[in-house]
Amino acid sequence: MATVIKLKRSTTASAVPTTSDLADGEIAVNITDQKIYIRNGGSIVELANASGADFSSVGEDIIPATTETYDLGSPTKRWNELYLAGSTINLGGSTISSDGTGQINISATGATLPLNSNIEVTSGVQKSIALQGETGDPVRSVPFFSKSGGLNTANTRLDFKADPDSIVASFTLANGSQLGAAAGDTLFFF
Repeated sequence: MATVIKLKRSTTASAVPTTSDLADGEIAVNITDQKIYIRNGGSIVELANASGADFSSVGEDIIPATTETYDLGSPTKRWNELYLAGSTINLGGSTISSDGTGQINISATGATLPLNSNIEVTSGVQKSIALQGETGDPVRSVPFFSKSGGLNTANTRLDFKADPDSIVASFTLANGSQLGAAAGDTLFFF
């Protein structure tokens, strides 16, 4: 028959043993709080806290024992904020990175964004596409230049809303003439 060893224990919430309750090196358990205590000389030390682990003094990497097995948080118990010093987050092989200016880059052939998201693309000319409204229709924001305002700096940006795959081939100017239609040029393609 096995010998049963019972530790000193309490079922009273927030009860912590005192040095007079434990001998040096003796262990006590608070079952309600899910905490384990030990007397170390003249003080009581909390060894484990299953209900509210404190990671404020972590001094090494936190690495799971098995890959792709454990979660950090849950749908009902979420972490609040994530502060990182590095510039890259790796999500299943795809990366989200920042250059420190507030802009982020997503390395993938595409990204699924929520409604009212903005995308800025810089390759020679800055362009912007936003998904707006309940249907998520694309809106292209285009720089507008005028002769009187100068051709080097955009006077404003014009937002053009279109259904996906639609083409804007012409504009009617104030004098009634059209821009783009005569030559059959595609001015914007969504």
